Amino acid sequence: MQFRIILKVEQPGQLLPLSYQYELSAWLYKLMGSSQSGFSEFLHSNGYVVGKKRFKLFTFSNLFVPQYEIIDDRMKVNCPEVSFIVSFLVEQAATELVLGLFNSQRLKLGDRISQLTLRVQETSFLPIVNITGNCVKLRTTSPLLVSAPRLKENGKLTHDYLDPQDERYPEFFFKNLLDKYQAARTHNLVGQIDYNANMQIKVLTDRPRRRGIKIKAFTPEETKIIAYDFDFEITAPPELIQLGIIAGFGGENALGFGATKLMN
Repeated sequence: MQFRIILKVEQPGQLLPLSYQYELSAWLYKLMGSSQSGFSEFLHSNGYVVGKKRFKLFTFSNLFVPQYEIIDDRMKVNCPEVSFIVSFLVEQAATELVLGLFNSQRLKLGDRISQLTLRVQETSFLPIVNITGNCVKLRTTSPLLVSAPRLKENGKLTHDYLDPQDERYPEFFFKNLLDKYQAARTHNLVGQIDYNANMQIKVLTDRPRRRGIKIKAFTPEETKIIAYDFDFEITAPPELIQLGIIAGFGGENALGFGATKLMN
């Protein structure tokens, strides 16, 4: 299930850091935590498990800001409203969020240098994504992260963030998507797919836009994630494509990565 959240900007002209995904994710978790269902605790502690991997199976888009000005690593927000789309594979989670949890909620989005003061103005459900064909064209609405494991000289494991035009990209893109499918299948959230079906990803953007997103900025735990915005064509079983659209493609979806929309 997907829905759009419209936020009123209480003081237009404030600065918002360009890396705001972690703080927006934390706000969403906080709202889920106000529910009595225990769903937030489940997401934090367990998620949907397959092997040693855990998946949250939700994602959200970038903020849509109609009027802004870029000032260094900040965005000056000059409009009265902004919005974003939240997407959950599990209908129960979306229902609990929508039923009163967002009503008149306020948040200060940003880091210790600057914050944007917002208030929820409207929440609306979007039409259910229903993929019937095995080939669609998609556009990222938040940066898409795909990584490949690499053993360093000291024997420690690290991960390389892959450019969409890297020859390894399709392998790890679909590996992540199939791992998500296994997690969702284990919890009876999706139907059976044909593993022998043709699966391909074709990058449609000549130069995918590289994004460096800071997580936990200005703290000892600060890290930087490299992800990309681009258009692509995916060929795969319809159930697998629909799963990616709803739960997110690539990694770190619950931090606001890998959201997409149909290009039509």
